[in-house]
Amino acid sequence: METSHSHHLEIHSDSYLVKTKPEIKIISFFLIILSIAFLTLENILTISIQALIVFGFLKVSKLKFSTYLKRLSIDIPFILFALFLPFMSKGDGEVLTNFMNLSIYQTGVNEMIAILIKITLCVTLAIILTATTSNIEIIYGLQKLKVSPLLISIFSFAIRYIDVFIDEVKRVRVSMRSRGYAEKGIKTLKPLAFASGALLIRGYERGERVYNSMLSRGFRGTLELKEREFISSNTILFIAIFSVTISAIDQLIL
Repeated sequence: METSHSHHLEIHSDSYLVKTKPEIKIISFFLIILSIAFLTLENILTISIQALIVFGFLKVSKLKFSTYLKRLSIDIPFILFALFLPFMSKGDGEVLTNFMNLSIYQTGVNEMIAILIKITLCVTLAIILTATTSNIEIIYGLQKLKVSPLLISIFSFAIRYIDVFIDEVKRVRVSMRSRGYAEKGIKTLKPLAFASGALLIRGYERGERVYNSMLSRGFRGTLELKEREFISSNTILFIAIFSVTISAIDQLIL
């Protein structure tokens, strides 16, 4: 059974963002996400500008809309949580309407809309970053931003061994099915629980072996990456600073 340890989130295209320095994309997107987090619903203009910035980046990334929608499904848990807010968050107690003997509160509706907008915009930026930047380029960018080498090592190993663990799970499932295992209700989950425990133990032992092997080859806690050539972009930084500025102005006005 073939296995693959490379991530396939990045989209190889001739997009301008693909050629841009990863450290610029990381810091710029972080600033934009930070500004979105402090958005208020009272100012529709500010929300519209932030949305225009985010979907402008989506357009420049040349990411297929179908691929974008598929990856956007990651925010479904947040959407489900937000749908309960109109019934739970009372705030000042103002009731907007009633639905099946349940009160829908104005504060809850406002919070639901705010979460849906912010989560969608932030997840969209994350999708754009992973679609235009490979894993090794993200690590390279974090090094350029002087992030702690320990955090970079943890991040890089997590990326590497998430794929390894997924491949192990696939092999175990194939092995179980070849022995007649079939998921047919709660009673059949017991073998799956045993297999999950065995995978965790196997993963821990494998990690120990790999770590000892790396130490024997001179690993000292830092990853050495070769210098790479990218194009600089003051435009992206300017857009990020503009995003933070309008968010700050919005907060000061309110």
